[in-house]
Amino acid sequence: MPIPGAGNVDCRVVAGQLRQSVSSAYPLKILAPHAGPPLDDRHPAVSYLMSYGGGIVHGDRIHVNARVGSKCALVLLTQGSTKVFRPKPDTSEQTFQTIIIDVEPDALLCLLPDPVTCFKDAMYNQRQSVTLHSPTTSSLVLLDWMTSGRMSRGERWDFGKYFSVNVIRTPDRVVVRDALLLQKQDHFARRLESVDAFALIFILGPAVAEVAQAFREEHRAQRIKPFRPNATREHATEEEGIKWSVSEVSEHGIVGVAVRAAGPSTEALKEWIKRRLVSLKPVIGDSVWSMYANSF
Repeated sequence: MPIPGAGNVDCRVVAGQLRQSVSSAYPLKILAPHAGPPLDDRHPAVSYLMSYGGGIVHGDRIHVNARVGSKCALVLLTQGSTKVFRPKPDTSEQTFQTIIIDVEPDALLCLLPDPVTCFKDAMYNQRQSVTLHSPTTSSLVLLDWMTSGRMSRGERWDFGKYFSVNVIRTPDRVVVRDALLLQKQDHFARRLESVDAFALIFILGPAVAEVAQAFREEHRAQRIKPFRPNATREHATEEEGIKWSVSEVSEHGIVGVAVRAAGPSTEALKEWIKRRLVSLKPVIGDSVWSMYANSF
């Protein structure tokens, strides 16, 4: 009998053909549409991680395992934000989501979900662990982001708990461990009055080296760019509204960048991310890029 909330994604190249298999159990649903023709050096694959009812209720435990075989480029997407519903009265149940992925040599994983949106008093715990089996040939783009809540209902930073942990490792050691914990009891909302969305992006490995370099160059240019009083107000507002930083990652053969960004609205940060990840298009293919871009 399948375990509730368990899912599996496996993609590999066999005899020159992509073979992708998925399985899932309620309340999780995984779909794997056709991802288009193979590229010169890799076969693109897409899987959508979804939930019945459009969100996660308290007490749900989602657990996804995935493997990306050599010469594959797996893109994991969602359809709309991951909504974490408020708990029932007088309950201490929390929500848990775990994603564990193995990326084999000469493989690429792009984990590009829509943001997590926690409803009032929601208690959400998330862990994402990626093992890069070859520090010099396995590649990764990992996007982890969240919103302040249901702003249309007046809920801003009104959830009970948001705890997200990202671990990136080789088979024998942890290279990156990043954690974010926000709890209502810490009264953090007052410190985030001008922010409605946070994002963390890891871009690691040779397949996405040009994407990482583009972030480095833009960030360097932003730091030294002179003030231009005649710049259009629209452009200035758009760029000044997103605050972001770039940190180098270079540990045990794994090379790339970690990008952190905060935006005044979910839409502004969405567009900012999409514009800067457009250089992924030749890496994952036009068809897969359209699926990602149209998921916004």
